[in-house]
Amino acid sequence: MELAALQKLFYQAIFDKEGTSATELCKRITTAKKLTTAEAIAIYRGSIIGKLSRSLRAIYPVCHRLVGEQFFEATAITYIHRFPSQSPDLGDYGEQFPEFLASFEPATSLAYLPDVARLEWHWHRIFNGEDSTPLDLTSLAEIDQDKWGNLVFQLPKASILLESPYPIHRIWQINQPDYEGDDQVSLDEGAIKIFMWRQGYDMRLDLPTDEEWQLLKAFSSGQKFERVCEKVDVSALLTPFVQRGWIAGFFV
Repeated sequence: MELAALQKLFYQAIFDKEGTSATELCKRITTAKKLTTAEAIAIYRGSIIGKLSRSLRAIYPVCHRLVGEQFFEATAITYIHRFPSQSPDLGDYGEQFPEFLASFEPATSLAYLPDVARLEWHWHRIFNGEDSTPLDLTSLAEIDQDKWGNLVFQLPKASILLESPYPIHRIWQINQPDYEGDDQVSLDEGAIKIFMWRQGYDMRLDLPTDEEWQLLKAFSSGQKFERVCEKVDVSALLTPFVQRGWIAGFFV
């Protein structure tokens, strides 16, 4: 058997404990005298699934806390079998977990859980994402006024706009290890809009107004400034956007 085919068979056997892949692999490899081939494969299986499970727990600590150790572990194992890792970097693993939770029947009573997971995934990616440089106001001032309509303003590179019908920011907040204060959350608090971004080494969960949200969405979609001004009154918003660091770049 060619190496690539053998590697594929080994991969399938890890996630197919009782299936034909594991049986076929046992016929093609040898192991130490004190272990059967099946026992040796089981060691690799336990190691791989254990590492992936711990990675999910590290990326989704609030989800883990909300559902408890046993429920999370069982959920993680189900997810791992459906979504094997496709990257050598464990930091890339778990992107589909929020969507998986949305269709995972045992978790349907926790309607807010997928959105909490989305918040946690983006927190993880933004925290480890690309740094943004401050807006170059000197270069911006040098742009001819007749070209301002063609400007495209950019949000920080490590940022995301999140919406949820649930107060997921409060659910996330009260489940932080160092949180002190009121730990009660009412799902009736209503929908929330979150601008999550990183300012240097500081992670931010900002809650824009409706007008600010519309401008953030317009900038995130890459629209020209003249088009943005047709949709949103930017006169009172542009300066605070710059002051807060919500605009990190531009191009013509």
